[in-house]
Amino acid sequence: MGTKLFIITLVGMYLFSTMVLAEKVRVYFGSSESKGIYVSTFDMDSGELSLPKLAIKIKNPGFIVAHPNDKFIYSTTSLSGGKAGAVAALKVNDDGMLTLVNKQSSGGGGPCHVSLDATGKSLMVANYSSGTVAALKINDDGSLGKSLSVHKHEGSVPNSKWQKGPHPHSIYEHPKNGFVYVPDLGIDKVMIYKLNPDKAILTAAGFVAVPGKKMGPRHMKWSADGKYAYLLNELGCAVTVFKSRWRGGKLKYKASLRTLIDENVVGRDDMSASEIRIHPNGKFIYAATRDDIHKGRDTIAVFSSFSNSKEWHRIELVSAEVSEPRNFNIDPSGKWMLVGGQASHDIAIFSIDTETGKLVFTGRKIAFAGSPTCIEFKRETLIRKW
Repeated sequence: MGTKLFIITLVGMYLFSTMVLAEKVRVYFGSSESKGIYVSTFDMDSGELSLPKLAIKIKNPGFIVAHPNDKFIYSTTSLSGGKAGAVAALKVNDDGMLTLVNKQSSGGGGPCHVSLDATGKSLMVANYSSGTVAALKINDDGSLGKSLSVHKHEGSVPNSKWQKGPHPHSIYEHPKNGFVYVPDLGIDKVMIYKLNPDKAILTAAGFVAVPGKKMGPRHMKWSADGKYAYLLNELGCAVTVFKSRWRGGKLKYKASLRTLIDENVVGRDDMSASEIRIHPNGKFIYAATRDDIHKGRDTIAVFSSFSNSKEWHRIELVSAEVSEPRNFNIDPSGKWMLVGGQASHDIAIFSIDTETGKLVFTGRKIAFAGSPTCIEFKRETLIRKW
């Protein structure tokens, strides 16, 4: 009797460990040139990605973000007629499909980025075309209230065709406090706001100028401890690092590195940086650069992080294996990277060496019905059914 129980226990332990290794996670794709938002299942053990299927029909879902409770997804979109900018609240169904909860004005034109504060009470949006940013309250049922806080940026950069006016390109809250940071491509500044998350109110709190000429700040990521901000400059093809000074939300410049080895391409119109991510272990920084004239020079740069290296440096530069990698993301396990090709209409899968940060292309690409412009993993994992 004891022997049988021992064998049954061993079998049970084996099955349980196998199921843990077979964890899957849903991944959603925003796309401004398709029918809407798509969903796939990603196997974090094998690195296999299922074919994306339409989760909801919605106009211009260029950028999306998942709520911390995994019950809702928020997306940029447009109101009826397609001209006025909007944001949408979407409910995540049990099968992964999405249902529209409601839409609200984004407070401007050309919404290009959305994010959530740490409490999940406020949605923040950057409107590229109109030069405005806004915050909207998230209600208990996941729906969005009307924005009571809209700010318009001012300024320009001399002799720059892309910087004749303000273009807020993204918006992020500091992970440790209520300050919000907005990289503005059009004015070479990161605008700073104070956020009241309960009321979704933004209050202007100054700015920091980005060192260099015609840099075009685009996206930014914070280290988990909130000490360092890594700013990706689209036009300058460079990552600029700031250290948080905490008081007043101010930032202090630390260093800058190019995303490309060939310095001659910097400042020209044929290359542009697009997305930046920090590895879940905090040790590595990844940045994508697009070849805007499609000569196959699209790359992903790998950097050490300030918190993990005495001398900040670039580790390697690899081919992105897609055309125009506008967005990429790292799965929750930290072992894989998905890179979306806006021009090639596909998704390339890379493995990540978690000790060195280096990338290896798996040789696998998944066709996409449109142009993937945002890749968002959900936090909730799914166990393979037996």
